[in-house]
Amino acid sequence: MAAATQHSSPGLVLKITDEAYDRAVQSSSGGCLIADAIRNQYPRFTKIVVDMATVRMTDRKAGLRYTYLTPEPAQQCLLHFDQGWDKPFEEVRLRRAVKIVPVIRPRNGPTSVAGIAERRAARIQEIEAKEAAGTITRHDKTALTRLRNPKPVVERPTSRGPTDIKVVEGGSSHGAVIHGGRPLPQGTPHPNLLRSQNRHFGAKTARPGLAWERAVREAATELVAERLGPPPTE
Repeated sequence: MAAATQHSSPGLVLKITDEAYDRAVQSSSGGCLIADAIRNQYPRFTKIVVDMATVRMTDRKAGLRYTYLTPEPAQQCLLHFDQGWDKPFEEVRLRRAVKIVPVIRPRNGPTSVAGIAERRAARIQEIEAKEAAGTITRHDKTALTRLRNPKPVVERPTSRGPTDIKVVEGGSSHGAVIHGGRPLPQGTPHPNLLRSQNRHFGAKTARPGLAWERAVREAATELVAERLGPPPTE
């Protein structure tokens, strides 16, 4: 069995600025502090997924998807952020990915080279029919120009290849890197754990009193309503 092609992973230094801290919305589902830092400071990365265990991102130009273990400073930043505490760190470093897999393209199906060409041809035909009928819109015209002058479809491997483990020795990057094979599995999302856009991970784990306070308020409201009875009717 041939070894998987080995690539090195980039080291990332993320600046956790006061502006980013203030801009983000605490305990909302609108984003992730670490994911936003990667997106803003390293725009080449896409499909960024962050949880308390891993940080995953894709470099489409390199054709690789990286999985890093979430470092403790990043975990602390996320925890403090969602609790509304002071920012614990100014900087977070992702030193070495523990898993590197190629971005693949299936041989068949809608995302294959042939499937993309087929969908493009069908869309062109649809817009040209509107053009002939005189119902074409400005948006359709823009889309038609883009469809007639497509960017070349990037060739991708159709398989991630066999799993190969490389041991990196020396310095802070010491450890093993898995190349190829299936991506590391992710468990079922837990309501108290950060995952991508679901950032309500700290409310019960770090501050279990919140659940108690909420239960007390709800019970008090029900008790008052029961004592006062229904509002009088006219």
